[in-house]
Amino acid sequence: MWEKFSSLFKVPELRKRILFTLGAIIVFRLGVHITVPGVDKSLLQQVFNPGSGGLFDFMNMFTGGALQQFSLFALGVTPYINASIIFSLLTSVVPKLKELQQQGREGQRKITTYTRWATVGLAILQGAFMTTLIRSATTQGAGILFYVTTVIALTTGTMFLMWLGERITENGIGNGISMLIMIGILSRFPSSLNSMWSSISTGSASPIWGIVFIVLLVVVIAAMTMVQQGQRKVQIQYAKRTMGRRIYGGHTSHLPLRVNQGGVIPIIFASALLSLPVTLFEAIPSLKQYLYLIASGSPLYMGLYVVLIFFFTYFYSSIVFDPVDMAKNIREAGGFIPGVRPGDPTAEYITAIMSRILLVGAVFLSAIAILPYILSAASGLSTMFLIGGTSLLIVVGVGIDTIMQVEAHLVMRHYESLTKSGRLLGRRG
Repeated sequence: MWEKFSSLFKVPELRKRILFTLGAIIVFRLGVHITVPGVDKSLLQQVFNPGSGGLFDFMNMFTGGALQQFSLFALGVTPYINASIIFSLLTSVVPKLKELQQQGREGQRKITTYTRWATVGLAILQGAFMTTLIRSATTQGAGILFYVTTVIALTTGTMFLMWLGERITENGIGNGISMLIMIGILSRFPSSLNSMWSSISTGSASPIWGIVFIVLLVVVIAAMTMVQQGQRKVQIQYAKRTMGRRIYGGHTSHLPLRVNQGGVIPIIFASALLSLPVTLFEAIPSLKQYLYLIASGSPLYMGLYVVLIFFFTYFYSSIVFDPVDMAKNIREAGGFIPGVRPGDPTAEYITAIMSRILLVGAVFLSAIAILPYILSAASGLSTMFLIGGTSLLIVVGVGIDTIMQVEAHLVMRHYESLTKSGRLLGRRG
């Protein structure tokens, strides 16, 4: 194992990318601890209530605790994620954006530019909202100068993280934005583990829960990996075509249909939507007495959570995957599914398969989402939220993607060494 790990730093390009990524992560974590000027950190608990399941607790998870400290990176990359999701949805319904997407790299560059400008707008709106709350709760009559400078600082912090994420994607390892989110989530793991150890060592929790935690963590990560990589391969047969003196086609291919088509998106959407009523009930005094009905972990909360996950699993798949368009492309390429007629029957066949696969994916996501609440209620340990849920699913997904990119660099280096050694396809230099 250590030999494989050390081999990563023997490849010059890969070593450079890993060190660049580590440097960017250090910069990110340093910025998390720089509080916006003029804010009293001792009064921030009046606004943020960790573990409440509200909107602020949800956003704080993605920022790695930066929102709780109201640092320069308090908004994190959330505005960029929201802008990206909005444009990915609009691409399916707005003809102009769909046309740009079909233009290849040039069209994608324009969509990226629109996404960046939308990120600026969303960052200003979210920054103004957060500053209004902080101003009323912690600054004792701060003037308009505090309001303006804080919004500018938060917006600049978000744009810097967006730029840093793009640099990681270009010069580092993995997807930069996803990497920053994963590091923010992982930064909260040590304190949670320390809290569980303190509870077990003081006798407030049974030591058996420590063993249960380790076993379930391994099992859940393994299950997540299997589902994330799971695919249903639909066989596609291409007919032979004669063009001049050459014969094309006649081979068999596969159409991979992922089990978890939406990734972590359904859980994120469901969590964000459920956090709104929790925040509303906390903010309105007349509704606060009914907070227990919709509070995080209540039966109603978990029931709505499952329903929303199922809804967004099918909804998001219908947006990003069009069976009719897929059947059309297969037919135009001269392919067909054995035993299924081209055209509408092929689209119906793919739709039926997708419906069954999405059911499995939705059930899995629902189980992963509510498992932490059940374990936490049974054990009395908040650390159980590390098992499953949005955070672990993001960490596993980004981890798999990063490992695959590292392996791709190693394979590419391997083929380069074959070329430089003068031996290629059995020839000697």
